[in-house]
Amino acid sequence: MAIARHSTVSLTYNGITATQMEEYIVSFKYTDVSSGSSDNITVELSDKDRRWINSWFPQKGDKLKPTLIKHRWDQDDQSYSLSCGTFVIDDFSFKGNPIQCTIEAAAIPSTSGFKVTERTYTYENTTLKNIGLAIAKRNGLSLHYEAKTVSIENVVQDKKSDCAFYNDLIVKYGLALKIYNDRLVVFDEAIYEAKPVVATLTESDFEPGWSWNTSLAGTYTGVRYSYTHAQKNKTFTVNVGSGSRILTCDDEASNLTEATLIALAKVNNANKNTTTMKITLRTPARTILATNCVKIQGLGKLDGKYYVESVTLSIGSSGTKSTLNLRKVENRLTVVPAKSKTSSSTKAATTTTSTNVKASSSTAEKKKQTVVFKKGDKVRVTKGAKTYPGGSLASFVYTTIYDVIQVGGKDLPDDRIVIGQGRIVVAAVKAADLYKA
Repeated sequence: MAIARHSTVSLTYNGITATQMEEYIVSFKYTDVSSGSSDNITVELSDKDRRWINSWFPQKGDKLKPTLIKHRWDQDDQSYSLSCGTFVIDDFSFKGNPIQCTIEAAAIPSTSGFKVTERTYTYENTTLKNIGLAIAKRNGLSLHYEAKTVSIENVVQDKKSDCAFYNDLIVKYGLALKIYNDRLVVFDEAIYEAKPVVATLTESDFEPGWSWNTSLAGTYTGVRYSYTHAQKNKTFTVNVGSGSRILTCDDEASNLTEATLIALAKVNNANKNTTTMKITLRTPARTILATNCVKIQGLGKLDGKYYVESVTLSIGSSGTKSTLNLRKVENRLTVVPAKSKTSSSTKAATTTTSTNVKASSSTAEKKKQTVVFKKGDKVRVTKGAKTYPGGSLASFVYTTIYDVIQVGGKDLPDDRIVIGQGRIVVAAVKAADLYKA
């Protein structure tokens, strides 16, 4: 009789070898998440000789390193291993009798306040990648960035943990963040959605109890974005798509390019979970991992291409179970430049729509309202400003806060403001080229 496809786990913990651990493991569950939260594991241990309530007593912050051994999963019936990365204990409990210990751990760094310490930083004239590099460095992590360059003029991390701040920023620009093996991984889900499927699944592959759901709530056919930048006196508007279900948003942006990214991210993130499915496979999946795509076939209107949000592999007395959380790959709203052609491979994953994207002058600018400055005011300089009598300014001037040292006066036109730091004069610029910081 052939031995069924199954898995075992090799687990090291706190100086205890995998061989020692093996005799205590009752069950093991590993959840591989595509993005938005940490991969996690749950280990149930038999404390038959009471080591776990004594000398092996767990501590929050301890590290576990599991490796899955997949037996007879390949066509030639060979076994192979899959490292799950490094996990940090964040919860554990005991029950009896007989005494058992349950350990829960997540793929987060243990040597820093990555998820808990609130920090305040200002990032100026940088990129999303460079912000990630700075955050990774101060938390003892590395960064793997596989997405387009996103330029950022100014963003403030205001009393937020590095984890919450960077994840929110990633999502804001339409990307995804995953933590794996002490590494921050930034990627574009749209690229993974467009990749070929790794498996075709039919109802015969499912255990009883699978579920499928779709919802109209939260789905949109277009987006209307409008945000007025008070300091620049400009309003950025982005209109993409058409129809009766239009998402409106007004999140802060510094320029039109940024506004467009934010608007598209907002609508596509709202739409991507329209249709979801959860299945447990009769036979554990050979190659399916989070961020893969699979094809559902033979279920009528439920058929289609699905993105794998998470895979949970459970190993216990009943064998190995593989549970998939899926979402149907939806057409994404995009802005495609005029006269450009979309390749056939991209058309399946994107929808090109009639688009109106523009930056317009705000009412404040049209009325040319006058801002009155006085000595001691804190100000910034708008880009492109000139210093009296017409010289150019260094690029760093536009990112710095200055003091108003003098307003008009001897040897200066009435509309000139002298700015500097302390008593050190930097420039004499037009009042119209300043805004209060």
